[in-house]
Amino acid sequence: MAEASEEKVNILIVDDRPDKLLTYDVMLAELNENIVRANSGREALRWLLRQDFAVILLDVNMPGMDGFETAALIRQRPRSETTPIIFVSAVNDNVKYISRGYSLGAVDYMLTPVVPEILRAKVGVFVDLFRKTEQVKRQAEERTKLIREQAARAETEAQQKRFAFLADASKMLALSLDSQETFQTLAGLIVPRLADFCIIDIADDGELQHVALAPEEEPRLRQLRERFASCPAAQRIALQVFESEKAEICPDGDENGLRHLFADASDCDLVRAMGISSLMAVPLPAHDRVLGTITMVNASSRPCGTKELSLAEELAQRAALAVDNAALYKSAREARAQAERASLAKDRFLAMLSHELRTPLTPVLASVSALEGEEQMPSTLRDSLQLIRRNVELEARLIDDLLDLTRISKGKLQLSCETVDAHKLLQNALEICRSEIESKHLKFTSDFSAAHVRLEADPARLQQIFWNLIKNAVKFTPAGGKLSVRTSNGSTGEFCVEVEDSGRGIDPELLPRVFNAFEQGERAHLGGLGLGLAISKALVDAHHGRISAESAGRNQGAKFTVAFPLSKASESDHATAPPAPSSVRKTKRILLVEDHEDTNRSLTTLLRQRGYQVDPAYDLRTALQLAADREFDVLISDIGLPDGSGIDLMSSLNHRRPLFGIALTGFGMEEDIRRSYEVGFSHHLVKPIDLNKLDSLIQQGTPNASSVADQAR
Repeated sequence: MAEASEEKVNILIVDDRPDKLLTYDVMLAELNENIVRANSGREALRWLLRQDFAVILLDVNMPGMDGFETAALIRQRPRSETTPIIFVSAVNDNVKYISRGYSLGAVDYMLTPVVPEILRAKVGVFVDLFRKTEQVKRQAEERTKLIREQAARAETEAQQKRFAFLADASKMLALSLDSQETFQTLAGLIVPRLADFCIIDIADDGELQHVALAPEEEPRLRQLRERFASCPAAQRIALQVFESEKAEICPDGDENGLRHLFADASDCDLVRAMGISSLMAVPLPAHDRVLGTITMVNASSRPCGTKELSLAEELAQRAALAVDNAALYKSAREARAQAERASLAKDRFLAMLSHELRTPLTPVLASVSALEGEEQMPSTLRDSLQLIRRNVELEARLIDDLLDLTRISKGKLQLSCETVDAHKLLQNALEICRSEIESKHLKFTSDFSAAHVRLEADPARLQQIFWNLIKNAVKFTPAGGKLSVRTSNGSTGEFCVEVEDSGRGIDPELLPRVFNAFEQGERAHLGGLGLGLAISKALVDAHHGRISAESAGRNQGAKFTVAFPLSKASESDHATAPPAPSSVRKTKRILLVEDHEDTNRSLTTLLRQRGYQVDPAYDLRTALQLAADREFDVLISDIGLPDGSGIDLMSSLNHRRPLFGIALTGFGMEEDIRRSYEVGFSHHLVKPIDLNKLDSLIQQGTPNASSVADQAR
């Protein structure tokens, strides 16, 4: 405060004559304050817009706007309506002019020549008054700030205690998988934290049954609890909360709350007679149902308000979740044990079947080999022996295929290989990443020099490899950086792809581990789990290819090279390099059907930002109405809707005219995917949706089995 009191205050002098301004400045110099000079009333008003003044020394006679007019405008401004004004004039010393000055809120009216000592004394008084007023304001502000800080600190401490209590409660509730033990733990947490005693009721065949009561130690409270638990009023309030699924509260001494809780007057009288001061009842909400209720009763002056009710509801939710999770865990454990037994039995059966089927084939092949070695064997019989050999070997291959079921159950990678055009799959991957490349304004170049591009590969998995490498380069390259994709046929007769960027690069110590799962080093803050390169490495190995990474170090960019053996058909195939991703976008009319409000809103906004005409709907009925009123190019629909399903919607719309459809789901089950294809959906995306992939599919506008399979995985 001492430093604040020594700060200079502002004094405004307004006069059209520079010599008089200088004179007043000299007279007031001894005050050692900040003197601000204005040559006119308008300039004075501009100064008042910028800062506050302790006092204004205002000349009456000025050209244009005189002192009286200036004072009137000063008083119209709330911030300066109380600022002291001292009029100074060489004339107009009659009563009329002086009275007018005081009527405008002047504190004094001085005639020239001004006596310096008198002027300094009068101005000094207002300077001291201003300084003391400002000091009082600062003290008041500091007191207010202190009070607020104390209140905030108290609230923070209360919240920390609340969070700590709930965290400890969650740990205690999760310790047991027995529901009865969990409910008893819950009762012990409530008493005495929230109530003097509590009753927990759980629904059993539609009826509420007491499963936990607390306390057990204090005789008076135990007797009161038993009286209350057996009375009809307690049963009615528990049933009311259970059926409505809404909490009820009667704060201490609230007669209106008591009458609201107990509609029957006899119930109110009974509760009063028991000496109950306050009461809360909350439901126990599980995932899709209410397990029961908790009734908390106080017979003392314990606080009972909205904070206590909120804490009780949170505790009830955690308890119900713990009970529900325990039940789910038990069911899952039993199901898993049963599935493991079935899987073990199947594996044993397949192993035994393989053994039993292979056993008789061994002597057959041995006999065929022996007969083929006979020099006197007629050529006709030799042809028959070769026929037998081929079919026995085919039978052995069928047995191996049967054993593949066991490999799949153990999570071994399976590929569906066919002859594919690697350039086409590379272009598909670039199309998916195109919008991200454009949004970051990357300088993209491509050189598809490979003449032989036919590979024996799983098309979905190969595209996944390309997409992972391009996505990785885009992710770690800053806006305005460089990205290049090149293809070639190596000297060893391979198809090679190089993806090079000018981005973050790879530290030398991380480079040997870059293909390990979860290895991202200091690049982890950009998001992701660090699995993309590990998955790519496994897929490349499965295709008998090779993959490598190069980088000069941090912020020096990186280059990933992947090579695959060519298909035998590649020798005669000379593919044309595909064009770079097109920047020409097609405007399409989209019907978006999604019942989750936030997902619907965000997808609608983002798709409209990309230039699409989007009509959103939240249910099947609204979607059908929109489709009846106008035509759409694309249907994007969730599979699960509140009044039907996306399957029903696509089936209905396809009867009117063919429609390009993209199905959405949060589960990605094989049955969902199969049914969506059957009714006419071209693609199936699993949530959370990658907007770039969705955009790419919309722009394609034609079915793409490889993309669909890739998304389904």
